[in-house]
Amino acid sequence: MSVQNFKTDILEAIASACRELGADVDASQIALNPVPENQFGDIAMTCFTLRGKLSALDPKALNNPAAISQALAEKLSASPLFEGVKACGPYLNMAYNTSNLAQIVVGEILQKGDHFGDAEKKNKKVVIEFSGPNTNKPQHLGHLRNNVIGESMSRLLAKSGYDVTKVNIINDRGVHICKSMLVYMKYGDGITPESAGKKGDHLVGDFYVRFEKEFQAEYKEWLESEEGQQAFEEYKSSDAGKKAQKAIDDYAKIPEEKRKGKAPADLFASFKADTKDKYFNTKSKLGAEATDLLVRWEAGDPEVRRIWKLLNTWVIDGFLDTYKTLGIEFDKLYYESNTYKLGKDIIEDGLKRGIFHHLPDNATAFDLSRIGLSGEKIVLRSNGTSVYITQDIGTAIERYKDYAYDKMIYVVADEQNHHFRVLFGILGELRPELAGRFEHLSYGMVTLPNGRMKSREGTVVDTDDLIEEMARLVREVMDNKSDREHYADADEAEFSRRAMVIALAALKYFLLNITPTSWMEFNPEKSLDLQGRTGAYCLMNYARTRSILRKAGYTHQDSVDPAVLAALRTPEEKKVLMTLMQCPDIIKWATESSDPAKIAEYLFNLCKSFAFIFTDKAGHPILTCEDPALRAARLALVDALGTVLRMGLGLLGIETLEEM
Repeated sequence: MSVQNFKTDILEAIASACRELGADVDASQIALNPVPENQFGDIAMTCFTLRGKLSALDPKALNNPAAISQALAEKLSASPLFEGVKACGPYLNMAYNTSNLAQIVVGEILQKGDHFGDAEKKNKKVVIEFSGPNTNKPQHLGHLRNNVIGESMSRLLAKSGYDVTKVNIINDRGVHICKSMLVYMKYGDGITPESAGKKGDHLVGDFYVRFEKEFQAEYKEWLESEEGQQAFEEYKSSDAGKKAQKAIDDYAKIPEEKRKGKAPADLFASFKADTKDKYFNTKSKLGAEATDLLVRWEAGDPEVRRIWKLLNTWVIDGFLDTYKTLGIEFDKLYYESNTYKLGKDIIEDGLKRGIFHHLPDNATAFDLSRIGLSGEKIVLRSNGTSVYITQDIGTAIERYKDYAYDKMIYVVADEQNHHFRVLFGILGELRPELAGRFEHLSYGMVTLPNGRMKSREGTVVDTDDLIEEMARLVREVMDNKSDREHYADADEAEFSRRAMVIALAALKYFLLNITPTSWMEFNPEKSLDLQGRTGAYCLMNYARTRSILRKAGYTHQDSVDPAVLAALRTPEEKKVLMTLMQCPDIIKWATESSDPAKIAEYLFNLCKSFAFIFTDKAGHPILTCEDPALRAARLALVDALGTVLRMGLGLLGIETLEEM
């Protein structure tokens, strides 16, 4: 019998008892809930909804939930599914038969192994896009959160029966790429990743930071010039300047003890921030040179294309190395240089159908009131060139041609929430058959103890550097550990491999342990806590299960004599069984809510339930248990628990270790 069949039998037993008492009830109408802590039983049903329905009851009891509960308790007391049924006021509390539960839960896990919790195939195709890096810099901590969320959701969707395709769009064109290209042309002097001793994405990222440094120096000189000072004076009387000054004045009026949030920048700082892009586009020499490179690139200039291809090759090779370290593979890589023109023909067709309209300057726009928003969205510039959403429209429709998806999921930070509302609305207008097929899996930004990261200023935490630092911290702990029993025979290569597995587990778990929509602060030290809610703690408990089984000389079997499993009877063993039984429901919940954090929390709770038994050498001996049947049952339980831990960590993209 499977866990699902067991749950179905329980619902049917309760429904049958209701029918015997005169109610027209089927199993689908029965709702069960966990029992509050320190109360009798494992599951409970409220009897308020049965008032007036159990016609066999005395008329005085017909509308009394407590009497209804008592009548049902008497009917179910003989059921072999329960070891106890009790009326608790208006609630019917039921305690599972522990031995029966053990046979069903452990039996199914040992039989199905890593396929425990698999849902039936749904015959539905899901395309999930994640990562989306720019080829002017290495991937940073924000990308890392994107990567691990996307990979984990891909695995959850596949586990839940969907046909999943993982795609990535590499943003390999645009003025940001040209900034790195310009620095390479000006200062590169033939440098290569090999000659610099750096990964290609890191080297090109250095070029990007160098551009910003040179640009800031140029911008500072202009700000201090007579022309810059004159521009500042004009800014003061502009609408933007007046708005900035009002924010400063309003904040100053608030009593100091009542002020919340960050104080607004001074007026010159606001001017500097508001004017930067305009200066870059209209006055900056460096800006003009970078923009010229973009124009030449779009015109197909052979030398510009050669340099662009060279730098992009370095960066993409670096990205692929990072993905390999993270254990991530994509079914298809899309490149913006190939997709940026997609959508123009679709826009032109939509214009003919009245979905879009021309503005006075001849730009093409979409009236957002068509999808319940305000304003207009430009989809083609006045000169007929594409904007970013033009590409997104074309790429979404192109992917539908490629994969005929039932759902397309975009894993992108919450800064783009509005963009995706607009994109999905426009796609629904253009292709009504695609309406409702899109989902934006929005996630919050990752901050550091000292604030947000800024790529162009070089204040980011690069993914590669972070992984290396985490592995170093793990090695430090391992090197200082006095008890070397678990890895005394490991050579240096194995020693380093284990350190990397633990480091990646710590990183991934920490990033996935928070609901995606929440902003979070990353703390490397906390992520390695062996006693807290961490990946390292989960790995340690998995390794414990393997150690116990090795020492016992245990060999995994797909089935165990039910009479042996029936020896599991204690409340602590039952708690482990109950937690294991929750696994399929947790997977379903995590998938439907697009929230891998539910898996992370579940695994931590599973480890806690096991840790109590593991440390209770007197009350729950395993290796030293003198009763052969009970020892065999506990070893099977340890095997089942380890299997679920390994499978669950795999859903988070975390590799396990047989030995820590």
